[in-house]
Amino acid sequence: MALDPRHLRVLLAVETQGSFTAAAEHLNMSQPSVSIAIAQLEDWAGTKVALRDRKGASLTPAGQLLLRRARAIENILSDARQELAGHRDHVEGPLTVAGTPGALLALLPRILGPLRADGSLFQIRAQEVRDEDILPLLRDRTADIALCTAGREDPPADIEETVVAAEPFLLLASPDLDLPADGLTISDAVRLPWVLPLADGATRKQLEAVFLSSGVALPRCTVRCDALATMKEMVRTAGFVALLPASVAATEMEAGLIRSVPLKGAPPPRRLAVWRLADDSPMPLAEKFIAAAWDTRQVP
Repeated sequence: MALDPRHLRVLLAVETQGSFTAAAEHLNMSQPSVSIAIAQLEDWAGTKVALRDRKGASLTPAGQLLLRRARAIENILSDARQELAGHRDHVEGPLTVAGTPGALLALLPRILGPLRADGSLFQIRAQEVRDEDILPLLRDRTADIALCTAGREDPPADIEETVVAAEPFLLLASPDLDLPADGLTISDAVRLPWVLPLADGATRKQLEAVFLSSGVALPRCTVRCDALATMKEMVRTAGFVALLPASVAATEMEAGLIRSVPLKGAPPPRRLAVWRLADDSPMPLAEKFIAAAWDTRQVP
């Protein structure tokens, strides 16, 4: 028996609405029709996908596995409606680009320039996310493309990675902070108050490895924060230091609001990449986006 995609839509409604009755109302179906759809889905799966009790309904582990596919189908259908509407108005998209704050800041503006060069119209949705959210968003088709830090290991098998940039980390401080002109060692720098990443992602691991590889503990006076504007303001006005990618603080450094301090034992440059699902058939705008990212790549 072939899987009926409509049954996955019913499964998604059961999960989001919390009961068979509420799912039926949401889908404008009868409650027995919802029960039949779930029963047929269970026949296909060979196992239970939903459990009912007095409180409502919940998905089994097998149902949770199917839920990702159900969400992907719903997102694909939603995007199809919007893409068709845009096609009538000669507008490409919408293309959803998810990315960590630093990767979006470093890559998105320079990719958009070439995209606009031919005068075409498009709609792009940019969404700031944490490193750990990128894979789920791509896999359930909530995002079409992701901009992120490339890890030292190969990406997951279902991900196609295009490395498009490499940039150094800089030790940033206020111009008024009294620091040695010839720079600092990690042992010296660890005594200062630091702003460090909060999210447990690739950048945090890379920066914390700097202290560990130098044989020193993490700074004792720290603020954990992922809001880039707040991080830079703490550096500028509160006497903190931070290791940030060069592109993140370029504007403030040019204006003399923040300075770069030489750091002996600084981490290697971070590599930035474009991720997409390897088995996906991307829309034309996604292909153009990736081509523009490749054309503007800056990898030594």
